[in-house]
Order: sequence, then structure tokens, then C-alpha cells
Amino acid sequence: MEMENEKLKAELKIFKIRALKEKVVLFGFIILIIAEILFLAAVFKKSFAPTPVTKPYVAVFNINKTITVDYINKITNKMNILLKDKNCKEYLLIFNTPGGSPSASDEFNAFLKWINKKKRVNVYIESMAASGGYYIISAIKPIIANKNAVVGSIGVIMPHFVIKKLADKIGIEEDSLAIGKYKEPVSLFRKFSPKDKEYLKTHLLLPTYENFLKTVAQDRNISVKKLKKYADGKIYVANIVKGVLVDKISTLIETKEEIKKRLGDIEFYEISLEKKKLPFFNIKLSSDIGEALKEIIK
Repeated sequence: MEMENEKLKAELKIFKIRALKEKVVLFGFIILIIAEILFLAAVFKKSFAPTPVTKPYVAVFNINKTITVDYINKITNKMNILLKDKNCKEYLLIFNTPGGSPSASDEFNAFLKWINKKKRVNVYIESMAASGGYYIISAIKPIIANKNAVVGSIGVIMPHFVIKKLADKIGIEEDSLAIGKYKEPVSLFRKFSPKDKEYLKTHLLLPTYENFLKTVAQDRNISVKKLKKYADGKIYVANIVKGVLVDKISTLIETKEEIKKRLGDIEFYEISLEKKKLPFFNIKLSSDIGEALKEIIK
């Protein structure tokens, strides 16, 4: 009987020690999870902060894609956020775009005029600001460009592809239904008729072109008549049209140095338009915590 009591006491002692170890490990496990949550919260806060820069800086945007409404919205949203950042002193927009949507270009043009009144916008053409890209950049003065940069292409185009021969080979037919004789002026299965061309030119291309001309002429403070000499769709090397489509020929490093002279001790911080991904939890929770704790105890 005494031996059984001793054995029972020994087993009870082992059980208490094991239970104590499990409590310690569980406590450590909870602390680890809390630490992970705090770490993620810090990363989350940093990820959605406008910039990690704590001293005066110039926010640099590289306009290097085809102009679309979605792309322009990303840029304007970032610029709006930075408008509230006291460390952000100015913007520098570097253009490397062939253009794109007339509507998106017009919206961005208007936005730059508005925000330039609140915080200075600097623009530089590194390789290209053509078509919609030039529509946008005309909002700001001075337009500074690399001597070999491409500018211009002031005009409107409506691409159209006819796939009828290919469709006939693979057995595809068009069977659309429309009400209104002008409802379907464009089809991939036929060429434009003279009537279609006249309609699209009159109701779409020419009005858009006129809007383009008027906006740029007003922005550049020149007459539409003078601008038309450079607005037949041609592209130009920047130094050829200095004084008309471009104000100054320079380089990016020289442009930045001039900004530094004006602002003093300043940094140039490139703004990313891509969303930062948050890290996942590094802790893998087992469906059987008891088994996990046993492995840790071992």
C-alpha cells in the first residue's frame, strides 16, 4: 500500500511538472502571437504611409505607361495623399509615355493645373511625351525635355482591324442586332463605309481633336493657328520645337540640381503606384495544439 502511494505521488509530481511546462509553453506561444500581431500592425501602418521619408523631399512620379483612366486615378490619388504631407515640398513628373485615352489625358491635365496651385509641379520629358502625354504635360510650365526626347503627335486616331477573311476560314459569323442607323458604325467584320467614316470623323475624331488643340493652345499661350503647324500628327525631337512645344532643353540630373538650388537640402523620393503586400503570419497553428506543445516540450 505504501509503495502504491509513493508511486502515485511520483506520477502526480510528473503530471504537475508536465502541466507546468505546457502552461509555460502555451504562455510563450500566446506572447509569440501577440508579438506577431504587433509586428504586422507596424508593417501595415508603414505600408500605407505615403512615404517613409522624415525629411524634406520631392515626390517623383515616372509616367511610363499608356494613359488610361485607371492609371491616371492611381497617380492622382497618390498626389492627393502627398498634398497633406508637410515633408513633401514639390512634385517631379518624369514623362516616358506615348499617350493614350483623350478623356484620361484631359482629366489629368485639369488635375495638374489644380494641384499646381497648392504644391508646385515640375515636369521633365525624359524619352517621350506624345499625343495624350503631351496633352497632359502642356498643363505645366516650364516644360523641360531631354534634347532627344520625342514630343508632339498632336492628333486623334481610331484604330480599326478587319478580321473577316480570318473569320471566314475558321467559321465565325457576325450576327448583331441594333436599333438606330448609326448604332453600329464599327465592325471587325467589314471595312468602314464612306458614310461610317464621315460619321465617325464628324461626331468623334474632329471634336476630340478640336478639344485637344484648344486645351494645348491655351496652356501654351499660343494661337490655335500657330499650333496647327505642329498639330498634324507629326512627332518632333524636343530641341527642334523649343519655344513652341518645349520651353527648355536640359537633362534630368541638371533639372534635379536646379530644384535643389531652389529648395536647399532636399531628397528625391520615387513614388510607387503598386500596392504593397503585407507578410503572412509566420506562425503555423496546428489543429491539435496539444500535439504541438508536446513536440515543443520534447
